[in-house]
Amino acid sequence: MIIIGLVLLIGAAVVGLDLIWKNHYTMRSPALFGQTMGIHSAGTFFLLGAITGAVLLLGLALILAGLRRKGSQAKQHRAERKEAKNASRERDKAQKENEQLRRRLDHDDQGAAHDDQGAAHDDQGAAHDDQGAAHDVRSSGATAADERLR
Repeated sequence: MIIIGLVLLIGAAVVGLDLIWKNHYTMRSPALFGQTMGIHSAGTFFLLGAITGAVLLLGLALILAGLRRKGSQAKQHRAERKEAKNASRERDKAQKENEQLRRRLDHDDQGAAHDDQGAAHDDQGAAHDDQGAAHDVRSSGATAADERLR
């Protein structure tokens, strides 16, 4: 769009300047690039100038529209880069947090496993104590039965 606008702008400027420089004194037979155009009325000459001006404005409008479009695309790309950078930061932050939670979970699991082993050892000791108490009860119960028989 910008290139088309530049071509139109330059072409209209060259044609307009050539018409002005070569034909500033005479209107009878205007020449463009050294060639006589065969225009004999001022109205036709004016119309040629108006068309040249319109092409010049069209070229300028295309250039400005292309620059505006390019600017909005650049703005969009900057926003996308910023969003990607923020997403990358958030991802890195989440990965660090995830790693910290894994370490904490591993530490808690190791502590819980150690506590479970100690509790299992305590349970075995308590079971042993319970067996000894049952043996004492049986033996004392047998003694009481023996005493009744006597």
